[in-house]
Amino acid sequence: MYLEDYYVGQKFDVAPVKITEEHIIRHAKEYDPRPFHIDKEAASKTRFRKLFASGLMTLNVCWGEWVKTKTDEPGVIAGIGMDKIRWLSPVFVDDELHSTITVSEITPSQKPHGVVKFDMVSMNQNDDVVLTLTAIVLIAKNPLL
Repeated sequence: MYLEDYYVGQKFDVAPVKITEEHIIRHAKEYDPRPFHIDKEAASKTRFRKLFASGLMTLNVCWGEWVKTKTDEPGVIAGIGMDKIRWLSPVFVDDELHSTITVSEITPSQKPHGVVKFDMVSMNQNDDVVLTLTAIVLIAKNPLL
């Protein structure tokens, strides 16, 4: 999609993805090696009482599923940033996460691109919100217009 294809309020649903124990542990060992993300016994001593995903893993998985849709291609140029990232509920083994992306702001420019802000809300299988964020993305204008 190009800049001209977006409108404020436009929504996109992202297919669900299941979170596995192996995925949680592998990600944590590499990027967030806190004991409660790697070891069940350590996790059992937390307020959540069981293994839970790193917040950064939750963000990576949910954003990654959006990117895999290729909805924003071929217009996407680059991410500029993410604001208002909030982890609102823990993500556990066997949770199934799905997301909704809503266009919240479009800033056109005299340049051959503009900026689109996308609000992402990610939920588990019980529709508990686990993650919210605003992504700021540089999007090309349609070169044929």
